Amino acid sequence: MKEALTSIEGADTTPLAVAAPGWGISPLDERTNGLGPGSFHVLAGPPGPAKLVAGLQFAAAGVSVGQRVLLVTNAVASDILDVAAAWGLELRPAYESGALRILGFRDDFELRVLRSAEPEDVLEELDALAPKGLDRIVVDPGGLFIQGGARTLLGRAFVEWARRQRASVFVTLAIDGLELPASAEWLTQVTDGVLLLDHGPDGVYHVDLRHARHGREGPEQVTLQLVAGRGLVAPEVGLSRRRADRSMGHGSRLLLVDLGDEPQQPLEEWACKIFTTDVVREALDGVSALQSGAGFGCVLIYAPRERVPEVVRASRAMRPLTGSPIIAAFDDAIRSTDRVDILEAGADDCLSAGVDVRELAVRIRQAAESGGKPAPTPEEASRRPQRPVGGSVDRSVFRGEVEKRLGDPFYSVLTVLRVTRPGGSDRELSRYLADEIRSDQGDLVVPGQTGFLVLLQGARREAARAFAERVRGRLAAAGSAEAGLLTEVYSHPGDRLGILRLASVDVGVTVAESARAPGGGGAKAV
Repeated sequence: MKEALTSIEGADTTPLAVAAPGWGISPLDERTNGLGPGSFHVLAGPPGPAKLVAGLQFAAAGVSVGQRVLLVTNAVASDILDVAAAWGLELRPAYESGALRILGFRDDFELRVLRSAEPEDVLEELDALAPKGLDRIVVDPGGLFIQGGARTLLGRAFVEWARRQRASVFVTLAIDGLELPASAEWLTQVTDGVLLLDHGPDGVYHVDLRHARHGREGPEQVTLQLVAGRGLVAPEVGLSRRRADRSMGHGSRLLLVDLGDEPQQPLEEWACKIFTTDVVREALDGVSALQSGAGFGCVLIYAPRERVPEVVRASRAMRPLTGSPIIAAFDDAIRSTDRVDILEAGADDCLSAGVDVRELAVRIRQAAESGGKPAPTPEEASRRPQRPVGGSVDRSVFRGEVEKRLGDPFYSVLTVLRVTRPGGSDRELSRYLADEIRSDQGDLVVPGQTGFLVLLQGARREAARAFAERVRGRLAAAGSAEAGLLTEVYSHPGDRLGILRLASVDVGVTVAESARAPGGGGAKAV
Protein backbone atom coordinates (compact mmCIF):
# COMPACT_ATOMS: atom_id res chain seq x y z
CA MET A 1 0.00 0.00 0.00
CA LYS A 2 1.00 3.62 -0.29
CA GLU A 3 -0.16 6.31 2.05
CA ALA A 4 -2.05 9.06 0.26
CA LEU A 5 -1.73 11.60 3.07
CA THR A 6 1.29 12.86 4.95
CA SER A 7 1.30 12.40 8.69
CA ILE A 8 -0.16 15.23 10.77
CA GLU A 9 2.28 16.10 13.50
CA GLY A 10 0.90 16.15 17.00
CA ALA A 11 -2.53 14.87 16.01
CA ASP A 12 -4.55 13.65 18.99
CA THR A 13 -5.20 9.92 18.56
CA THR A 14 -7.71 9.56 21.41
CA PRO A 15 -11.02 8.21 20.06
CA LEU A 16 -13.64 10.94 19.90
CA ALA A 17 -16.65 10.64 22.17
CA VAL A 18 -19.36 11.08 19.55
CA ALA A 19 -22.62 9.31 18.86
CA ALA A 20 -22.17 6.38 16.52
CA PRO A 21 -23.85 7.24 13.18
CA GLY A 22 -25.44 4.67 10.92
CA TRP A 23 -24.70 3.62 7.37
CA GLY A 24 -25.04 7.05 5.81
CA ILE A 25 -27.72 5.56 3.55
CA SER A 26 -31.10 6.73 4.83
CA PRO A 27 -33.24 3.68 3.94
CA LEU A 28 -30.76 1.41 5.74
CA ASP A 29 -30.56 3.76 8.71
CA GLU A 30 -34.34 4.07 8.96
CA ARG A 31 -35.14 0.37 8.68
CA THR A 32 -32.24 -1.39 10.41
CA ASN A 33 -30.57 -1.09 13.78
CA GLY A 34 -27.54 0.81 12.51
CA LEU A 35 -23.98 0.12 13.59
CA GLY A 36 -22.10 -0.03 16.84
CA PRO A 37 -18.37 0.26 17.59
CA GLY A 38 -16.48 -2.83 16.48
CA SER A 39 -19.08 -3.99 13.95
CA PHE A 40 -17.86 -5.62 10.75
CA HIS A 41 -20.00 -5.77 7.60
CA VAL A 42 -19.35 -6.85 4.03
CA LEU A 43 -21.30 -5.47 1.06
CA ALA A 44 -21.13 -7.99 -1.81
CA GLY A 45 -22.49 -7.39 -5.28
CA PRO A 46 -21.79 -7.32 -9.02
CA PRO A 47 -19.26 -4.96 -10.63
CA GLY A 48 -20.41 -1.36 -10.78
CA PRO A 49 -20.21 1.91 -8.85
CA ALA A 50 -22.83 1.16 -6.16
CA LYS A 51 -20.50 -0.63 -3.73
CA LEU A 52 -17.90 2.13 -3.80
CA VAL A 53 -20.60 4.79 -3.37
CA ALA A 54 -21.96 2.89 -0.35
CA GLY A 55 -18.47 2.82 1.17
CA LEU A 56 -18.03 6.55 0.59
CA GLN A 57 -21.41 7.27 2.21
CA PHE A 58 -20.39 5.11 5.16
CA ALA A 59 -17.18 7.16 5.47
CA ALA A 60 -19.03 10.46 5.08
CA ALA A 61 -21.50 9.50 7.82
CA GLY A 62 -18.58 9.09 10.20
CA VAL A 63 -16.71 12.30 9.40
CA SER A 64 -19.99 14.26 9.56
CA VAL A 65 -20.07 13.71 13.34
CA GLY A 66 -16.35 14.10 13.92
CA GLN A 67 -15.23 10.49 13.71
CA ARG A 68 -11.81 9.45 12.44
CA VAL A 69 -12.08 7.39 9.26
CA LEU A 70 -9.61 5.31 7.25
CA LEU A 71 -10.30 4.54 3.58
CA VAL A 72 -8.23 1.79 1.92
CA THR A 73 -8.69 1.86 -1.85
CA ASN A 74 -7.11 0.99 -5.19
CA ALA A 75 -7.42 4.60 -6.36
CA VAL A 76 -5.22 7.59 -5.56
CA ALA A 77 -6.58 10.17 -3.14
CA SER A 78 -7.31 12.90 -5.68
CA ASP A 79 -9.38 10.51 -7.81
CA ILE A 80 -11.37 9.04 -4.96
CA LEU A 81 -12.19 12.50 -3.61
CA ASP A 82 -13.38 13.57 -7.07
CA VAL A 83 -15.57 10.46 -7.33
CA ALA A 84 -17.05 11.20 -3.90
CA ALA A 85 -17.85 14.76 -4.93
CA ALA A 86 -19.59 13.51 -8.09
CA TRP A 87 -21.95 11.50 -5.89
CA GLY A 88 -22.65 14.46 -3.60
CA LEU A 89 -20.14 13.59 -0.85
CA GLU A 90 -17.64 16.37 -0.15
CA LEU A 91 -14.85 14.57 1.70
CA ARG A 92 -11.98 16.87 0.79
CA PRO A 93 -12.21 19.07 3.94
CA ALA A 94 -12.09 15.97 6.16
CA TYR A 95 -9.12 14.66 4.15
CA GLU A 96 -7.24 17.93 4.43
CA SER A 97 -7.90 18.16 8.17
CA GLY A 98 -6.76 14.60 8.81
CA ALA A 99 -10.15 13.29 9.94
CA LEU A 100 -10.16 11.12 6.81
CA ARG A 101 -7.00 9.17 5.97
CA ILE A 102 -6.55 7.41 2.63
CA LEU A 103 -4.23 4.49 1.91
CA GLY A 104 -3.86 3.03 -1.58
CA PHE A 105 -2.98 -0.52 -2.62
CA ARG A 106 0.29 -0.79 -4.47
CA ASP A 107 -0.17 -2.03 -8.01
CA ASP A 108 1.72 -5.25 -7.20
CA PHE A 109 -0.22 -5.93 -3.97
CA GLU A 110 -2.08 -8.96 -5.31
CA LEU A 111 1.06 -10.54 -6.74
CA ARG A 112 2.98 -10.00 -3.49
CA VAL A 113 0.24 -11.66 -1.45
CA LEU A 114 0.07 -14.70 -3.72
CA ARG A 115 3.84 -15.12 -3.67
CA SER A 116 4.24 -14.59 0.05
CA ALA A 117 4.77 -17.57 2.34
CA GLU A 118 2.97 -15.63 5.08
CA PRO A 119 0.47 -13.40 3.23
CA GLU A 120 -1.00 -12.05 6.46
CA ASP A 121 2.34 -10.33 7.16
CA VAL A 122 1.15 -7.42 5.01
CA LEU A 123 -1.09 -6.44 7.93
CA GLU A 124 1.99 -5.47 9.91
CA GLU A 125 2.67 -2.81 7.29
CA LEU A 126 -0.98 -1.74 7.31
CA ASP A 127 -0.88 -1.48 11.09
CA ALA A 128 2.21 0.74 10.88
CA LEU A 129 0.57 3.07 8.35
CA ALA A 130 -2.94 3.25 9.80
CA PRO A 131 -3.52 5.93 12.45
CA LYS A 132 -4.55 4.90 15.92
CA GLY A 133 -7.95 5.58 17.45
CA LEU A 134 -9.95 4.97 14.28
CA ASP A 135 -13.73 5.01 14.46
CA ARG A 136 -14.44 3.71 10.95
CA ILE A 137 -12.56 1.68 8.35
CA VAL A 138 -13.67 1.33 4.72
CA VAL A 139 -11.94 -1.07 2.29
CA ASP A 140 -12.84 -0.97 -1.42
CA PRO A 141 -12.22 -3.36 -3.10
CA GLY A 142 -12.08 -5.77 -0.20
CA GLY A 143 -11.54 -8.85 -2.37
CA LEU A 144 -7.79 -8.19 -2.28
CA PHE A 145 -7.98 -9.10 1.41
CA ILE A 146 -10.87 -11.49 1.91
CA GLN A 147 -11.51 -13.70 -1.11
CA GLY A 148 -9.90 -16.85 -2.42
CA GLY A 149 -6.79 -19.01 -2.19
CA ALA A 150 -3.95 -17.72 -0.07
CA ARG A 151 -6.05 -14.65 0.63
CA THR A 152 -8.18 -16.72 3.01
CA LEU A 153 -5.28 -16.64 5.47
CA LEU A 154 -4.89 -12.94 4.84
CA GLY A 155 -8.65 -12.45 5.16
CA ARG A 156 -8.87 -14.07 8.58
CA ALA A 157 -5.86 -12.08 9.74
CA PHE A 158 -7.49 -8.92 8.38
CA VAL A 159 -10.74 -9.60 10.27
CA GLU A 160 -8.76 -10.12 13.49
CA TRP A 161 -6.78 -6.91 12.85
CA ALA A 162 -9.99 -4.95 12.22
CA ARG A 163 -11.62 -6.29 15.39
CA ARG A 164 -8.63 -5.11 17.41
CA GLN A 165 -9.15 -1.56 16.12
CA ARG A 166 -12.60 -1.43 17.75
CA ALA A 167 -13.76 0.51 14.71
CA SER A 168 -16.86 -0.02 12.58
CA VAL A 169 -15.59 -1.76 9.44
CA PHE A 170 -17.20 -1.72 5.99
CA VAL A 171 -15.67 -3.90 3.23
CA THR A 172 -16.86 -4.31 -0.36
CA LEU A 173 -16.60 -7.55 -2.33
CA ALA A 174 -17.24 -8.00 -6.06
CA ILE A 175 -19.17 -11.18 -6.90
CA ASP A 176 -21.02 -12.63 -9.89
CA GLY A 177 -24.61 -13.60 -9.26
CA LEU A 178 -26.74 -13.29 -6.15
CA GLU A 179 -24.86 -15.54 -3.75
CA LEU A 180 -21.42 -15.55 -2.17
CA PRO A 181 -18.86 -17.77 -3.90
CA ALA A 182 -17.61 -20.74 -1.90
CA SER A 183 -14.29 -18.97 -1.28
CA ALA A 184 -16.11 -16.21 0.63
CA GLU A 185 -18.69 -18.22 2.60
CA TRP A 186 -16.50 -18.12 5.70
CA LEU A 187 -17.37 -14.43 6.02
CA THR A 188 -20.85 -15.35 7.22
CA GLN A 189 -19.30 -16.92 10.31
CA VAL A 190 -16.80 -14.22 11.28
CA THR A 191 -18.59 -10.95 10.44
CA ASP A 192 -21.68 -9.28 11.85
CA GLY A 193 -23.39 -9.31 8.49
CA VAL A 194 -23.01 -9.83 4.76
CA LEU A 195 -25.22 -7.53 2.72
CA LEU A 196 -25.98 -8.81 -0.79
CA LEU A 197 -26.53 -6.09 -3.37
CA ASP A 198 -28.47 -6.75 -6.56
CA HIS A 199 -29.29 -4.34 -9.38
CA GLY A 200 -32.94 -5.21 -9.74
CA PRO A 201 -34.92 -5.51 -12.96
CA ASP A 202 -36.97 -2.44 -12.03
CA GLY A 203 -33.90 -0.22 -12.30
CA VAL A 204 -33.22 0.07 -8.57
CA TYR A 205 -30.87 -1.71 -6.18
CA HIS A 206 -32.01 -4.25 -3.63
CA VAL A 207 -29.95 -4.96 -0.50
CA ASP A 208 -30.58 -8.17 1.44
CA LEU A 209 -29.03 -8.77 4.85
CA ARG A 210 -29.14 -12.50 4.25
CA HIS A 211 -26.22 -13.56 6.43
CA ALA A 212 -25.81 -12.18 9.93
CA ARG A 213 -24.03 -13.85 12.80
CA HIS A 214 -26.22 -12.20 15.45
CA GLY A 215 -29.43 -12.29 13.48
CA ARG A 216 -31.20 -9.16 12.30
CA GLU A 217 -34.21 -7.00 12.85
CA GLY A 218 -36.10 -5.01 10.27
CA PRO A 219 -36.95 -5.90 6.67
CA GLU A 220 -35.68 -8.74 4.59
CA GLN A 221 -34.82 -6.27 1.85
CA VAL A 222 -34.06 -2.56 1.47
CA THR A 223 -34.58 -0.88 -1.89
CA LEU A 224 -32.27 1.90 -3.06
CA GLN A 225 -31.67 4.09 -6.08
CA LEU A 226 -28.28 5.42 -7.24
CA VAL A 227 -28.62 9.12 -8.09
CA ALA A 228 -25.84 11.37 -9.37
CA GLY A 229 -25.04 14.07 -6.80
CA ARG A 230 -26.86 12.18 -4.03
CA GLY A 231 -25.50 8.63 -3.94
CA LEU A 232 -27.67 5.72 -2.77
CA VAL A 233 -31.04 7.07 -1.65
CA ALA A 234 -34.65 5.97 -1.30
CA PRO A 235 -36.13 5.23 -4.75
CA GLU A 236 -37.73 8.11 -6.57
CA VAL A 237 -39.44 5.78 -9.06
CA GLY A 238 -42.58 3.75 -8.48
CA LEU A 239 -41.90 0.07 -7.91
CA SER A 240 -45.21 -1.21 -9.15
CA ARG A 241 -45.14 -2.98 -12.51
CA ARG A 242 -47.88 -2.37 -15.06
CA ARG A 243 -48.52 -5.78 -16.59
CA ALA A 244 -52.13 -5.43 -17.70
CA ASP A 245 -51.14 -5.33 -21.37
CA ARG A 246 -48.70 -8.25 -21.14
CA SER A 247 -49.56 -11.86 -20.39
CA MET A 248 -48.25 -13.60 -17.28
CA GLY A 249 -47.77 -17.35 -17.47
CA HIS A 250 -47.64 -20.20 -15.02
CA GLY A 251 -44.40 -20.61 -13.08
CA SER A 252 -43.98 -24.25 -14.12
CA ARG A 253 -43.95 -23.44 -17.86
CA LEU A 254 -40.61 -22.55 -19.46
CA LEU A 255 -39.72 -21.33 -22.95
CA LEU A 256 -36.12 -22.33 -23.74
CA VAL A 257 -34.58 -20.39 -26.63
CA ASP A 258 -31.41 -22.36 -27.43
CA LEU A 259 -29.16 -20.28 -29.69
CA GLY A 260 -26.15 -22.59 -29.45
CA ASP A 261 -24.50 -23.85 -32.61
CA GLU A 262 -25.19 -27.38 -31.39
CA PRO A 263 -28.30 -28.33 -29.39
CA GLN A 264 -27.51 -28.40 -25.68
CA GLN A 265 -29.01 -31.79 -24.94
CA PRO A 266 -28.08 -31.95 -21.20
CA LEU A 267 -29.61 -28.51 -20.60
CA GLU A 268 -32.76 -29.42 -22.53
CA GLU A 269 -33.13 -32.73 -20.71
CA TRP A 270 -32.76 -30.97 -17.36
CA ALA A 271 -35.25 -28.25 -18.30
CA CYS A 272 -37.82 -30.78 -19.49
CA LYS A 273 -37.53 -32.75 -16.23
CA ILE A 274 -37.91 -29.71 -13.98
CA PHE A 275 -40.41 -27.63 -15.98
CA THR A 276 -42.99 -28.00 -18.70
CA THR A 277 -40.64 -26.81 -21.42
CA ASP A 278 -40.99 -25.69 -25.03
CA VAL A 279 -37.69 -25.55 -26.94
CA VAL A 280 -36.99 -23.34 -29.98
CA ARG A 281 -33.74 -22.84 -31.91
CA GLU A 282 -34.21 -19.33 -33.26
CA ALA A 283 -35.02 -16.03 -31.58
CA LEU A 284 -37.87 -15.35 -34.02
CA ASP A 285 -39.43 -18.69 -33.08
CA GLY A 286 -39.34 -17.52 -29.46
CA VAL A 287 -41.16 -14.34 -30.44
CA SER A 288 -43.78 -16.42 -32.29
CA ALA A 289 -44.23 -18.67 -29.25
CA LEU A 290 -44.98 -15.67 -27.05
CA GLN A 291 -47.33 -14.17 -29.65
CA SER A 292 -49.29 -17.41 -29.69
CA GLY A 293 -50.47 -16.69 -26.17
CA ALA A 294 -48.78 -19.66 -24.50
CA GLY A 295 -48.60 -19.03 -20.75
CA PHE A 296 -44.88 -19.29 -20.08
CA GLY A 297 -43.81 -18.42 -16.55
CA CYS A 298 -40.24 -17.69 -17.67
CA VAL A 299 -38.17 -17.33 -20.84
CA LEU A 300 -34.61 -18.76 -20.78
CA ILE A 301 -32.25 -17.72 -23.59
CA TYR A 302 -29.14 -19.88 -23.82
CA ALA A 303 -26.33 -18.84 -26.17
CA PRO A 304 -22.56 -18.88 -26.72
CA ARG A 305 -20.57 -15.69 -26.19
CA GLU A 306 -20.37 -14.95 -29.92
CA ARG A 307 -24.14 -14.50 -30.10
CA VAL A 308 -24.48 -11.79 -27.44
CA PRO A 309 -25.85 -9.29 -30.02
CA GLU A 310 -28.57 -11.78 -30.96
CA VAL A 311 -29.48 -12.24 -27.30
CA VAL A 312 -29.79 -8.45 -26.99
CA ARG A 313 -32.11 -8.31 -30.02
CA ALA A 314 -34.14 -11.28 -28.76
CA SER A 315 -34.58 -9.71 -25.31
CA ARG A 316 -35.67 -6.42 -26.86
CA ALA A 317 -38.19 -8.16 -29.14
CA MET A 318 -39.62 -10.42 -26.42
CA ARG A 319 -39.87 -7.89 -23.60
CA PRO A 320 -43.06 -6.13 -24.77
CA LEU A 321 -44.76 -9.49 -25.40
CA THR A 322 -44.67 -10.97 -21.91
CA GLY A 323 -44.93 -9.95 -18.30
CA SER A 324 -42.87 -13.00 -17.36
CA PRO A 325 -39.14 -12.76 -16.62
CA ILE A 326 -36.45 -13.25 -19.27
CA ILE A 327 -33.16 -14.86 -18.19
CA ALA A 328 -30.05 -15.03 -20.40
CA ALA A 329 -27.39 -17.67 -19.72
CA PHE A 330 -23.90 -18.23 -21.15
CA ASP A 331 -21.33 -20.94 -20.47
CA ASP A 332 -18.56 -18.52 -21.45
CA ALA A 333 -17.40 -15.42 -19.60
CA ILE A 334 -18.97 -12.31 -21.08
CA ARG A 335 -18.10 -8.68 -20.47
CA SER A 336 -19.87 -6.37 -18.06
CA THR A 337 -20.82 -4.20 -21.07
CA ASP A 338 -22.55 -7.23 -22.63
CA ARG A 339 -24.43 -7.87 -19.41
CA VAL A 340 -25.53 -4.22 -19.29
CA ASP A 341 -26.74 -4.35 -22.90
CA ILE A 342 -28.74 -7.52 -22.23
CA LEU A 343 -30.37 -6.12 -19.09
CA GLU A 344 -31.12 -2.78 -20.75
CA ALA A 345 -32.72 -4.64 -23.65
CA GLY A 346 -35.27 -6.10 -21.26
CA ALA A 347 -33.80 -9.24 -19.71
CA ASP A 348 -34.35 -9.62 -15.98
CA ASP A 349 -31.22 -11.65 -15.18
CA CYS A 350 -27.98 -12.71 -16.84
CA LEU A 351 -25.68 -15.60 -15.90
CA SER A 352 -22.26 -16.25 -17.42
CA ALA A 353 -19.00 -18.16 -16.96
CA GLY A 354 -20.69 -21.48 -16.38
CA VAL A 355 -24.30 -22.38 -15.63
CA ASP A 356 -25.07 -24.38 -12.50
CA VAL A 357 -28.49 -25.91 -13.10
CA ARG A 358 -29.34 -25.84 -9.39
CA GLU A 359 -28.77 -22.11 -9.27
CA LEU A 360 -30.60 -21.71 -12.56
CA ALA A 361 -33.65 -23.52 -11.17
CA VAL A 362 -33.74 -21.26 -8.12
CA ARG A 363 -33.41 -18.13 -10.24
CA ILE A 364 -36.15 -19.22 -12.63
CA ARG A 365 -38.56 -19.99 -9.80
CA GLN A 366 -37.82 -16.75 -7.92
CA ALA A 367 -38.09 -14.71 -11.11
CA ALA A 368 -41.38 -16.38 -12.05
CA GLU A 369 -42.81 -15.46 -8.64
CA SER A 370 -41.90 -11.76 -8.95
CA GLY A 371 -42.61 -11.36 -12.67
CA GLY A 372 -40.71 -9.58 -15.41
CA LYS A 373 -39.85 -5.93 -15.61
CA PRO A 374 -41.63 -3.46 -17.88
CA ALA A 375 -40.39 -2.81 -21.41
CA PRO A 376 -38.00 0.18 -21.58
CA THR A 377 -39.70 3.42 -22.56
CA PRO A 378 -38.32 5.57 -25.40
CA GLU A 379 -37.28 8.14 -22.79
CA GLU A 380 -35.27 5.51 -20.92
CA ALA A 381 -33.60 4.34 -24.12
CA SER A 382 -32.63 7.91 -25.00
CA ARG A 383 -30.83 8.31 -21.64
CA ARG A 384 -28.40 5.46 -22.28
CA PRO A 385 -24.82 6.75 -22.31
CA GLN A 386 -23.06 6.98 -25.65
CA ARG A 387 -20.44 4.32 -26.31
CA PRO A 388 -16.82 5.45 -25.99
CA VAL A 389 -14.64 5.67 -29.08
CA GLY A 390 -13.29 2.33 -30.38
CA GLY A 391 -11.04 0.83 -33.04
CA SER A 392 -7.42 1.22 -34.14
CA VAL A 393 -6.34 4.64 -32.90
CA ASP A 394 -3.20 6.73 -32.62
CA ARG A 395 -1.27 7.14 -29.38
CA SER A 396 -2.77 10.47 -28.35
CA VAL A 397 -6.31 9.08 -28.55
CA PHE A 398 -5.34 5.94 -26.62
CA ARG A 399 -3.64 7.99 -23.92
CA GLY A 400 -6.63 10.29 -23.50
CA GLU A 401 -9.13 7.40 -23.42
CA VAL A 402 -7.16 5.53 -20.73
CA GLU A 403 -7.08 8.56 -18.46
CA LYS A 404 -10.74 9.45 -19.09
CA ARG A 405 -12.15 5.96 -18.57
CA LEU A 406 -10.19 5.22 -15.41
CA GLY A 407 -11.81 8.31 -13.89
CA ASP A 408 -15.33 7.46 -15.07
CA PRO A 409 -17.34 5.30 -12.62
CA PHE A 410 -19.36 3.82 -15.51
CA TYR A 411 -16.45 2.94 -17.82
CA SER A 412 -13.66 2.12 -15.36
CA VAL A 413 -14.18 -1.65 -15.75
CA LEU A 414 -11.62 -2.50 -18.43
CA THR A 415 -8.52 -4.54 -19.16
CA VAL A 416 -5.37 -3.45 -20.98
CA LEU A 417 -3.06 -6.02 -22.60
CA ARG A 418 0.41 -5.64 -24.01
CA VAL A 419 0.60 -8.17 -26.86
CA THR A 420 3.98 -9.01 -28.40
CA ARG A 421 5.06 -11.63 -30.88
CA PRO A 422 8.83 -12.21 -30.79
CA GLY A 423 10.12 -12.94 -34.27
CA GLY A 424 6.70 -12.57 -35.91
CA SER A 425 5.17 -10.06 -38.27
CA ASP A 426 3.77 -6.97 -36.56
CA ARG A 427 1.60 -6.28 -39.60
CA GLU A 428 -0.07 -9.69 -39.37
CA LEU A 429 -0.56 -9.36 -35.58
CA SER A 430 -1.97 -5.85 -36.02
CA ARG A 431 -4.55 -7.15 -38.49
CA TYR A 432 -5.66 -9.99 -36.22
CA LEU A 433 -5.93 -7.70 -33.19
CA ALA A 434 -7.98 -5.18 -35.16
CA ASP A 435 -10.29 -7.98 -36.34
CA GLU A 436 -10.80 -9.42 -32.83
CA ILE A 437 -11.49 -6.22 -30.88
CA ARG A 438 -15.05 -4.98 -30.57
CA SER A 439 -15.00 -1.39 -31.72
CA ASP A 440 -18.71 -0.96 -30.98
CA GLN A 441 -17.97 -1.65 -27.29
CA GLY A 442 -15.12 0.88 -27.13
CA ASP A 443 -12.17 -1.51 -27.55
CA LEU A 444 -8.91 0.13 -28.66
CA VAL A 445 -5.67 -1.09 -30.22
CA VAL A 446 -2.52 0.97 -30.74
CA PRO A 447 1.13 0.20 -31.60
CA GLY A 448 3.41 0.56 -28.57
CA GLN A 449 7.12 0.76 -28.08
CA THR A 450 7.03 -3.04 -27.79
CA GLY A 451 4.27 -4.87 -29.61
CA PHE A 452 0.73 -3.52 -29.26
CA LEU A 453 -1.53 -2.26 -26.49
CA VAL A 454 -5.15 -3.43 -26.50
CA LEU A 455 -7.89 -1.93 -24.31
CA LEU A 456 -10.89 -4.22 -23.83
CA GLN A 457 -13.79 -2.16 -22.47
CA GLY A 458 -15.91 -3.89 -19.84
CA ALA A 459 -13.66 -6.96 -19.83
CA ARG A 460 -12.05 -8.64 -16.85
CA ARG A 461 -9.10 -11.01 -16.80
CA GLU A 462 -11.07 -14.06 -17.93
CA ALA A 463 -12.42 -12.28 -21.01
CA ALA A 464 -8.96 -10.85 -21.76
CA ARG A 465 -7.39 -14.30 -21.63
CA ALA A 466 -10.09 -15.63 -23.96
CA PHE A 467 -9.32 -12.74 -26.35
CA ALA A 468 -5.62 -13.65 -26.36
CA GLU A 469 -6.46 -17.30 -27.01
CA ARG A 470 -8.58 -16.34 -30.02
CA VAL A 471 -5.67 -14.34 -31.45
CA ARG A 472 -3.34 -17.29 -30.84
CA GLY A 473 -5.83 -19.53 -32.59
CA ARG A 474 -5.83 -17.30 -35.65
CA LEU A 475 -2.04 -17.32 -35.71
CA ALA A 476 -2.02 -21.09 -35.47
CA ALA A 477 -4.60 -21.40 -38.24
CA ALA A 478 -2.34 -19.25 -40.43
CA GLY A 479 0.62 -21.54 -39.74
CA SER A 480 2.37 -18.93 -37.59
CA ALA A 481 2.15 -20.57 -34.18
CA GLU A 482 5.88 -21.10 -33.96
CA ALA A 483 6.44 -17.35 -33.55
CA GLY A 484 4.65 -17.41 -30.19
CA LEU A 485 2.54 -14.73 -28.54
CA LEU A 486 3.28 -12.99 -25.25
CA THR A 487 0.67 -11.08 -23.26
CA GLU A 488 0.81 -8.87 -20.19
CA VAL A 489 -2.59 -8.27 -18.61
CA TYR A 490 -3.78 -5.49 -16.28
CA SER A 491 -7.42 -5.32 -15.22
CA HIS A 492 -9.27 -2.44 -13.53
CA PRO A 493 -10.70 -2.15 -10.90
CA GLY A 494 -7.58 -3.40 -9.18
CA ASP A 495 -4.66 -2.58 -11.46
CA ARG A 496 -5.01 1.16 -12.04
CA LEU A 497 -1.34 1.97 -11.56
CA GLY A 498 -0.29 -1.04 -13.62
CA ILE A 499 -2.40 0.22 -16.52
CA LEU A 500 -1.01 3.74 -16.20
CA ARG A 501 2.55 2.47 -15.95
CA LEU A 502 2.08 0.25 -18.99
CA ALA A 503 0.65 3.15 -20.94
CA SER A 504 3.48 5.39 -19.71
CA VAL A 505 6.14 3.08 -21.15
CA ASP A 506 4.38 2.34 -24.42
CA VAL A 507 2.40 5.44 -25.41
CA GLY A 508 3.70 8.25 -23.23
CA VAL A 509 1.18 8.69 -20.39
CA THR A 510 2.86 10.61 -17.58
CA VAL A 511 1.97 9.02 -14.26
CA ALA A 512 4.25 10.88 -11.86
CA GLU A 513 1.65 13.51 -11.07
CA SER A 514 -1.44 11.30 -11.35
CA ALA A 515 -0.02 8.86 -8.81
CA ARG A 516 0.95 11.58 -6.36
CA ALA A 517 -1.43 12.30 -3.52
CA PRO A 518 -2.41 15.87 -2.61
CA GLY A 519 -0.83 17.39 0.43
CA GLY A 520 2.78 16.71 -0.55
CA GLY A 521 5.00 13.98 0.79
CA GLY A 522 6.18 10.76 -0.72
CA ALA A 523 4.45 7.41 -0.96
CA LYS A 524 4.64 4.72 1.66
CA ALA A 525 3.92 1.15 0.65
CA VAL A 526 2.38 -2.01 1.99
